[in-house]
Amino acid sequence: MKKFPPKNFFPGIGLGIAVGLGVAAVILGDRLTAPISGLCFGLAGALGGLSGSRLLMAHFDRTWTPEERKEFERAERDERNVSIREKAAYSSWYWTLYLLWAVFFLTLVLGSGFPTALVAVVITLHCVFYMVNVNRWTKKL
Repeated sequence: MKKFPPKNFFPGIGLGIAVGLGVAAVILGDRLTAPISGLCFGLAGALGGLSGSRLLMAHFDRTWTPEERKEFERAERDERNVSIREKAAYSSWYWTLYLLWAVFFLTLVLGSGFPTALVAVVITLHCVFYMVNVNRWTKKL
């Protein structure tokens, strides 16, 4: 007997809802107020990203051979790789911690839209610094 709902049922529904919200926001355009339009696009982006990435991960998981799965699990638990990720995260956090505090105080002082956008850029930089530090610690260890 087949299991219901299937494993990818809810991510598929989520992706369909995301596409529907995005298309509805585009079609309705000027008839929607700016906050409602932004909410529709934001929800569509978030739900589409989550659902789409889950579906892609499930697809690639099905294409791996048992040997590749074992190798991936071994690499995830390898002490060297764990140590590299920990050191990179530690270093990245201290670099971006000061940036986040500075932008936070700037947002408090100015209270405009630009600092809010700047906070988004700094958070993105946090992720970039993390990846750079993973690469740096990979070379050192």
